[in-house]
Amino acid sequence: MKILFCHDGSENAQKALDRTLDLFRLAKPEVVLLMVLEGARDASMENEEIFEKQRSEAHDFLMKTARHITGKGFDVDVILANGDARKMIIETSRNKQPDIMVVSKRGGGLLDNMVLGSVSAYVVRHARCPVLVLHT
Repeated sequence: MKILFCHDGSENAQKALDRTLDLFRLAKPEVVLLMVLEGARDASMENEEIFEKQRSEAHDFLMKTARHITGKGFDVDVILANGDARKMIIETSRNKQPDIMVVSKRGGGLLDNMVLGSVSAYVVRHARCPVLVLHT
């Protein structure tokens, strides 16, 4: 079994991740942990530097979260993608072919400009696999 978990860095997403691990602990699925960053808003050096800082913070966060997941006995694959979160989640789902995808209600994440709008609604409409939307 394979679960694609979409993490935006928020407290709500972390609670949803823990709930997901509890729900599926007996199956011991592989967890594909995905975080999506939108690119720099323009090509200025200042925006590029801000984006690189955000990318570094997101990478560190994902590595810490991956250690949390492996500490609970799950195998984990980590993906840090750039682009439109909605489209990158669907693309990752098509590439990784999970048995289920999990998203949480948005909750003001570490990186404020990662996800804007109703990502979960888009994912539910466009995914080719079951989608579990967790409200924490």
